[in-house]
Amino acid sequence: MTQRNSQELDPFVERLASLFLREGGCPYGEGGKASPEPTILSLIALLAAGSYEDKANSLIPWILKHQTENGSIGINPMNYGWGTWLSAHFAVFCHHYRLRSHLENAMRFLQSFRSVTLPRDPKAKQDNSIVGWPWVPGTFGWVEPTAWAVIAFNLCGMEQNPRALEGRRFLLDRCIPSGGWNYGNAELNDRELLPFWDTTALALLALQGTAEEKRLSLSLELLEKNQDKINSLLGTAWTLLALKVYSRDTGRLRPKLISVMQTLNDNDFNAAHYAIGIIALSGKKVLTP
Repeated sequence: MTQRNSQELDPFVERLASLFLREGGCPYGEGGKASPEPTILSLIALLAAGSYEDKANSLIPWILKHQTENGSIGINPMNYGWGTWLSAHFAVFCHHYRLRSHLENAMRFLQSFRSVTLPRDPKAKQDNSIVGWPWVPGTFGWVEPTAWAVIAFNLCGMEQNPRALEGRRFLLDRCIPSGGWNYGNAELNDRELLPFWDTTALALLALQGTAEEKRLSLSLELLEKNQDKINSLLGTAWTLLALKVYSRDTGRLRPKLISVMQTLNDNDFNAAHYAIGIIALSGKKVLTP
């Protein structure tokens, strides 16, 4: 694991690690059961923060045993068919921890995991024939699981894989004309949907270095100009990550994120979101090559 980035992160790492269960895994909150999403994101956050091998070692065996024979991993250990979108998160974790066989199996699954499509309608603005990634098998593609899958391909040096190329086409097709991304469609009944901070930032991270930046400029400007309006932990963290990767102004975001994380009460605590916050504060590039 890398050298510790800064003692500034220690209190945040300690708070996150206080949730780690003795039997392995991390729950979303105090008193909960261990779940794959907060466990995987905690492992990526520990690597980003650096020099927390002892804490990471308590999580790794738990998450590895939940990978299925087809390489996927689900959100609920009791039902692995649900939440298979987390297989991309798992691949990112395996890449950074150099778990080659687990990574290869996860990437094979991601190449086979496809969204439902429809024939191209020349009258429609949205191209529903483009294959993305769904939340669960047998459903249409969505921005967030597609972005995470593309990020996994990019990190593994597979950015020219046909699935990665089509995933980027999917994201560009779903971009709202005036900038940003909603969770799925860009428009409904010829009216633009509202963009969301976290979804927009995640899509931008997936497209970084692989699409002409001029096609992304409206989305970057949307985040950059609205920094004062972004107040949630998750929105602030994702926006900080995206703007920093594109070398845009992030001056107001970092102190805001620190304040939000320092004052977050236990009732509002979500370990998965908190881990993303640690990744953003670390400044380490763990979601882009």
